[in-house]
Amino acid sequence: MSIDLEASVPRPVLFTDVLTAARSTLAELLGVDATPDLSVVVDRRYEQGRRVSAGRRLGEAQLLSTTIGDPIEPESNGSPGSIHYEIDISDCNDGVWLMVIDHAPVAGGEVAAVFSPYRTCVSVVVATAMALAVAELGGGEFIDEQIQMLRPGHTDPRHVVTVTRLPHEPGDFAQRCERYLRQFPHLRDWPRNVSMP
Repeated sequence: MSIDLEASVPRPVLFTDVLTAARSTLAELLGVDATPDLSVVVDRRYEQGRRVSAGRRLGEAQLLSTTIGDPIEPESNGSPGSIHYEIDISDCNDGVWLMVIDHAPVAGGEVAAVFSPYRTCVSVVVATAMALAVAELGGGEFIDEQIQMLRPGHTDPRHVVTVTRLPHEPGDFAQRCERYLRQFPHLRDWPRNVSMP
C-alpha cells in the first residue's frame, strides 16, 4: 500500500519556514507543548534497501536559501523535474522521504511536495504535519488520497488540523502520534509499529 501525503505548492516557501510550521502543526495536532527537531538530509544513498551513505544535513544557512515550490528543470527524458530530501526526526529512527516534483513544464501543473513516511505512527504523523504545513504556507491543498484519514477527504489544510487535532493531554511524543492515528477506526490500527526500533 502506498502511503504518500501531498501538498500542492502554488507559491514557493522557504525550507526553514516549513520546518518551523511543521513543528507548530505537530504540536497543534497532538496537543503537546514540545515536538522533536526535524533535520533535512540530502545525498543519502541506498543499495538494495540498505543505507550505504548517511548523506549530509542541511545547515541553517542552506535551509534559509532552499525553497519548495520554485521551478525545477525537467529530466532529460522529458519527465517532470524533481528533488529528493529526507527528514530525520530527532531522538528516534523514524523519518520521511520528501520528493518535490515540478509538473508545470510537462503537464501545465504546479509543484507538488510528496511526503512518504516510514510505516510507523511517528513517521506518518510527522509526514501529515509537514504536508499540512507546506500546503498552508504555499497557499495550496493537502492531498491524502492513499491513507484517507478523513472520509470524505478534505484539501483545506486548516480544516484538517481543526477537525483532527487532539485535546491537550499528557503523553510522550510517540504515544501521542499513535493516539492521533487511532482516532481513525477505518485504518484498523495501522500502522502497527508506533516507532522504529
